[in-house]
Amino acid sequence: MKIRLSILLIAFLIGVTSRAADDDISRPTQPAMDRAATYNSEQRGQSLVVVFNGDRIFERYDNNGGAERLQMLASGTKSFVGIAAAAAVEDGILRLDDAVSGSITEWKDDSEKEHITYRQLLTLTSGLKASERGFSKIQPAWSDLADGPMTGKPTEQFNYGANQLNVFAFALERLLQTETFEGYLNRRVLDPLDISIEWRVRCSDGHPQVGGGAFIKSNDWATFGEFVRLRGKRGEVQVINSEFLADCFRGTAANPAYGQTWWLKQPVSTDTLEEISILKSEWGDVANSEWIPNDLVAALGAGKQRLYVIPSRKLVIVRQATLPNRGFSDIEFLSLLLRNQSVTE
Repeated sequence: MKIRLSILLIAFLIGVTSRAADDDISRPTQPAMDRAATYNSEQRGQSLVVVFNGDRIFERYDNNGGAERLQMLASGTKSFVGIAAAAAVEDGILRLDDAVSGSITEWKDDSEKEHITYRQLLTLTSGLKASERGFSKIQPAWSDLADGPMTGKPTEQFNYGANQLNVFAFALERLLQTETFEGYLNRRVLDPLDISIEWRVRCSDGHPQVGGGAFIKSNDWATFGEFVRLRGKRGEVQVINSEFLADCFRGTAANPAYGQTWWLKQPVSTDTLEEISILKSEWGDVANSEWIPNDLVAALGAGKQRLYVIPSRKLVIVRQATLPNRGFSDIEFLSLLLRNQSVTE
């Protein structure tokens, strides 16, 4: 009996030691975080928050940033739409591969649009014309966007922009009937996480510009990222079923590095890079990196707004900045933060 207890104790201690060793490898060192923060500040960064295994281990604000400041998300807003969609699937409101014409019934008489699915809107592969770039531009009314032109057949191309997500919100709001998209997002996602966003950019009809119009505090965005890292949990509460959340992180043939409103660390071909300009300029180096963890997912916005989630490293990283911000490099920033290399004075 004593031998058995001793074996169990040794196994327990080995497990604890192994987990501690893994944490030592995964947790960024203080010098690494300091270097990343200096680089962030030099590139007009206003906030940097690092959360490791649920604990906020680093927080710094520069260039007029602050913990209570509402920072623009620009296209970082898009990631909330994918999560709202996962909740809607769990709630039985929609199925991703159903035709959107079931809610936007005007599409039933449109041969180009009648078979577009909710999944195709969320992955930006529906063929609808993309919106003009620029997070602060006032977009047309949701109904007018739904009436917009097509540029190709569904699944055959990736068109980055806000239009398709605003049309998804339009469709979901019709399915909700008595609740707005904004109200549903609050009730189903934001309120359980005890966070909030402010819609400072809206479409011409007053609806939120869900492809780029939200502002948020840095720590609230980090809380959202931690919820994603934990596969839909907040503490011990499963806010959204992980099975439905996983759909957000599956790429498409048109763009393997983009899921349902989230950027993914998935290799892409040279041809795909040339076809999708934003992929080449904003994410291609990360997608094809040989050292960045393969489970990295991210929300990206103009001005190099960044929410990185790396489950294998137990990390959530928020980086926010002011416009313009063309000098910031994801690869350089992540290398400074994650590689823990020593610096020769």
